[in-house]
Amino acid sequence: MKALRLLEYGGQLVFGDVPKPTIARDEILVKVKSTTANHLDIVKASGTIKQIFPLNLPWIPGHEFSGVVEQIGGDVAGYAPGDAVFGICDMGAYAEYLAVKPATIAKKPSNLSFEEAASVSVVAETAWQGLFTHGHLEKGQTILIHAGAGGVGAYAVQLASHAGAKVIATASGDDEAIEKRSLRKFYERKSIWFSI
Repeated sequence: MKALRLLEYGGQLVFGDVPKPTIARDEILVKVKSTTANHLDIVKASGTIKQIFPLNLPWIPGHEFSGVVEQIGGDVAGYAPGDAVFGICDMGAYAEYLAVKPATIAKKPSNLSFEEAASVSVVAETAWQGLFTHGHLEKGQTILIHAGAGGVGAYAVQLASHAGAKVIATASGDDEAIEKRSLRKFYERKSIWFSI
């Protein structure tokens, strides 16, 4: 299979052939359709944080992806070859195939493209952790979300609203069109205020 790999810290990504992953009984082989460029990949590749996040070189970057299930391990339930999925992995999404655990993926909603689905996992998880894991947001509370038009902010606004919080969000004037388009249904609810 083809993949993009980093051979040395600070080097260029190299496109070439690598072995196709083999899956364990509790894994799924996914044919990658789309992936994202994440700032963390760039920082890891530079070597500036190798004391915190050391890489096993050569390294295939990429944490978020979408694709189609190619094969399932014997112990896997709930997925079948042909299922469209999206998810997150420790590394390796800049490749044609990924071996992943079922807990790291979900079935792709039919109303999302593969490109859209690939962009969901990290920002949505970051918003969730900020609001609920660390912030302990509860129904009826009021929350201020800065950068409501950004990747994490847009998910935070929607998740907080869904949880029954009163949401106040800010965005720059340049993001007004993005706010109105992507969060239109939330403008109609009185529990959300936007300052643009």
